[in-house]
Formats: sequence, C-alpha cells, structure tokens
Amino acid sequence: MRKTIFITFLFFNAMLYAQQTASSIQSGSYIPGIMGVRDYTAPEFSGILIFDSNVFLTSNKFLDAKGNEVSQVNIPGVGEIPLNVDISGYLNSLMINYASPELSFLGGMQYLFMIAPVYSSVNVRLFTGQLNNNEYKVDGGASGMGDVTVSPLLLSKAFKNFDLTTGYLFTAPTGRFKTGAEDNVGVGYWSHMFQFAGYYYLNEKQTAFFAMPTYEFHSDIKDTDVRPGSRLILEYGVSHFLNERLELVVQGGHAWQVSRDTGMDVTWDNSVKDRLSTFGVGAGYWFAKNEFYANFKWSTSYANREHFGVNVLQLEFLYIPKVFN
Repeated sequence: MRKTIFITFLFFNAMLYAQQTASSIQSGSYIPGIMGVRDYTAPEFSGILIFDSNVFLTSNKFLDAKGNEVSQVNIPGVGEIPLNVDISGYLNSLMINYASPELSFLGGMQYLFMIAPVYSSVNVRLFTGQLNNNEYKVDGGASGMGDVTVSPLLLSKAFKNFDLTTGYLFTAPTGRFKTGAEDNVGVGYWSHMFQFAGYYYLNEKQTAFFAMPTYEFHSDIKDTDVRPGSRLILEYGVSHFLNERLELVVQGGHAWQVSRDTGMDVTWDNSVKDRLSTFGVGAGYWFAKNEFYANFKWSTSYANREHFGVNVLQLEFLYIPKVFN
C-alpha cells in the first residue's frame, strides 16, 4: 500500500531526466499516514484477517530541497521553461493477516504474519507552458502488479491499559522495473523495516493513543550502483469510538531521510535529504461487529522537501471470516 507515490517519482524522472541512470528522488517504500491508527493493536482473537485497501492519490506540485514549489525546469540547450504537474494514481492492496493465540512460551505474546500484494495505476500529465509559441505536454502512465510487502515476524502483547507490537517487514522488488523505463510499477530494490508500535487506552479502549517509529533501509537499485538513503518514520494518532460501531480518527506522520544516497552512479547532490509530513482525518464503522468493518480517510502532505505534495483519499475494508477463526 506504499508504492504509488514512488511510481510517480520514477515516471517523472524518466520523462525529464532520461539521461540519468537512477533518480535523485527516492522516497523509500514506507509512506506514513496510510495505515490505520488501530492496525497494530494486539488482536482480541486468533485467526485470519483480510484487509482490502483502496488508495486514490493526486498531486499538482513538486517541492524542492528548500520546500519551494518547482514551477520551472532547466532543459539543456533550451533553458528555463514553465512546468505544471498533474498526477493521479490508484492502488489496491489485499493484505492477508494471521494472528496466533497467546503463546505461553513467549510470555503471552501473539505472533502476527502479513503478506500484501499490490496493484497500482498512475497517470501523469506534464505541461511545459508556452515554448516557441507552442504548448508542450506529456501524457503517460503505468499500471500492473507492484512490489509485495511481507511481515514474517511481528509480536504483539496486550496489557490492561496499553498494547505493544514490534517486528520486521520487508518489501521485495517483484514489480516491473527497468532503469530509465517509463512503465515501472516497482521501485527496483529491497526495503527492510523495523517497527515498534505503542498504544495507550482510556475508557476500556474506547479511546486509543498511538505512536510508532519505523526505521527503513534499502539494497542497491537494480542494475545500478545506487543505494537510497535510510529513513526514520514517526506516526501517531488518536482513535475514539463514539459507540460500539462508529469510530473517529485523527492521525499524522513524518518521514525523514537520515543517511545519504550512496554509490558510484549517484550524480546528484546527495547531501540533500528528503522529508515528508502528513495529516489526516477519518471515520470507520463496524457493519457487522467483529466481522466486517470499513473506514474512509482523507490526508494531505505538508512541509515536504524533495518530494511531491500529495492528497490522499482512502477506503479500507476489514473482513474477519468466521470459518478460519
């Protein structure tokens, strides 16, 4: 569920800077603000959970290293020309989750497993404004099965007023990727993430306060000597149930690149590190208690550096099949 923004990065770079072997715009695989506030709570049952996440993204601007909107680009032999960006994307992630019973040999912790294949589609329109009395534009897009995310080891422990969940995830470069191609749907490298989520509850879990840091690092990009820099992500939020079924959510997140891009093929200023901040609100409802849940969320980005400004609408469904539980 974390790929569409990066696909736009690759496509944007392929259109404007095709002479490079890799892009300076490397967002990583984990995007803050997509997951729900209570997604990492200790499950109150064991068995299979199925999430279907539908994410719709739009962007009309790119922010440079100082946080200023890029309104012009420099074309060799031509000079500075105006630039307008119109990007829209959709992704669907079908996540299959398993939660074990409380395991006595692990002190009552539960083991969690997750696998999430992703389908994504993105459309890009780049307008260069008037150039030699002509308005130039580029239309393009890409769609297909993207990279798959797997969590082979998550452990969760419930206490009276708080939960703790920690573990490891990776994103495998299974999506189509070729350096310089215009139809990539994968990022072309492995990403590894370590997470630690904490929850504090009030009113018998009617209200939940959530915070989760994530550390992410990467392999080299396929067929290049470029390794994207590591990232530190912090997410937080509040969830409150107005009654047994209706939930309201406020959440935010930040992603900071904390180490430089490295490798012999790095041709850009690798002292520039990207950052992304998000804020979102949403509502959820249990249509069938402990069996079928849906939520709707809107979020936007702010205070970005070397990143697209993004608006997101998200619709997610949770189904807990009784036959497997």
